[in-house]
Amino acid sequence: MKTIIGVRLKKIGKVYYFDPENYNLNVGDYVIVETALGEEYAEVVIRK
Repeated sequence: MKTIIGVRLKKIGKVYYFDPENYNLNVGDYVIVETALGEEYAEVVIRK
């Protein structure tokens, strides 16, 4: 089964979903994600 993470760019905001590929990420971890506006710092809020 494929793992999907949900991240938030702001404390209160929309959740964006990404495939973490080979990284083992957990809720509360911070990541850099590629968005339409460039790279952004985000917090993992969902792990499925």
